[in-house]
Amino acid sequence: MEYSEALNYLNTYTKSGKPIKDLSRFKGLMNALDNVQDNLKYIHIAGTNGKGSVSEYTALALEYSGLKTGKFTSPYINRIEERIQINGEPISESDFAFYIEKTKKAAEKTNCGDYSQFEILNAAAFLYFYEKNCNYVVLETGIGGLLDCSNIITPELSVITTVDLDHCGILGDTVEEIARHKAGIIKPNRPAILAPFQHEEVKGVIEDKAAETGSELIIPKDKDLQLIGADLSGTRFLYRNKEFETGMCGRHQMINAAAAIEALRKLSIGEEYIKNALKNAAVPARMEKLRGFIIDGAHNISGAKAAAELIGEQKGKKLLITGMLKSKDYKGALSILIPEFDKVIAVDFFSPDAVSAEDIVKLAESFGRNGEIGKSAREAIEAAARFEGELKVVCGSLYLCGAIRGELIIEK
Repeated sequence: MEYSEALNYLNTYTKSGKPIKDLSRFKGLMNALDNVQDNLKYIHIAGTNGKGSVSEYTALALEYSGLKTGKFTSPYINRIEERIQINGEPISESDFAFYIEKTKKAAEKTNCGDYSQFEILNAAAFLYFYEKNCNYVVLETGIGGLLDCSNIITPELSVITTVDLDHCGILGDTVEEIARHKAGIIKPNRPAILAPFQHEEVKGVIEDKAAETGSELIIPKDKDLQLIGADLSGTRFLYRNKEFETGMCGRHQMINAAAAIEALRKLSIGEEYIKNALKNAAVPARMEKLRGFIIDGAHNISGAKAAAELIGEQKGKKLLITGMLKSKDYKGALSILIPEFDKVIAVDFFSPDAVSAEDIVKLAESFGRNGEIGKSAREAIEAAARFEGELKVVCGSLYLCGAIRGELIIEK
């Protein structure tokens, strides 16, 4: 199978597949692959916001300590191979095609055509990590946790990052309902980490699940965290009177880092590796600095609040390039973001499900902001170049971030 054939095969499946009530479908697929996932050690990560950052902190510290570390994440920004990595290196095109072909043959044995793209990709990733002899795999859920196909594994420990409202049509309309899905990754007698600064309702759900499963639950105390400073160069904070620094910026990175610190300590990873990982970790489209732009995939309420808090502290005139998907609470997120900017360039070219640029311009104008439409990534970047200001930010859907980021990388 060639790389292009592997991509075409993946596209024969829908993103979500046929609805499920349990994990038997994916278990059948992995059974056809000899259940290779049972031979790996995992750190399983779920949450609404912060999964990518916590995954990167954790994987990098494990790598620094000399462990061969696989990482499975979602979504990707520019290339699908980004989702399957070992020691920070994405799977090659040839290996991608090879393991997708192996998964295809296993899927054919099951006589099931209802898989999702995520299931096929997750199965290929498990096989890849197994055959490459990874010591650990940092494994992100896709959506939720309880019924996420990644949840067929038994991890060394589970990490639940910030839980908030998102994917409500699938997971529920309250933070309690969503937390129950995230709590599904907590396994009997395996430790779990919950990031600090959670809704009390979320803490209650997670605490109940940990008690039910006999799992040790570690929650960094809010009072043990003290922000020293957060700007576009990074975040500095105290945790239990020890100073840490992240290269990624924003107060929320202090919260993400605290969860990663506790997970890594539980795995007996040395403090020097933890500190270096926090300082050096970077995730594409997470307050990423690229060619004069800040790129951030803040596409829900809590993500928008984190971005607005940091942007609001910066001086000078500010420009926002933004676009959102209709499936998100785009009005809520944009109502938080737009007031922090002087001008808004609205785009909708990046997805058929994007909110119309005209609607975003109207929303910007309702806040007294000048709005303009960019019909392509190139046009949006060129419009931004005409803006006389100190800060240019791309913020919203990760599909948008990927499109703009890809254009900026080509420019280099």
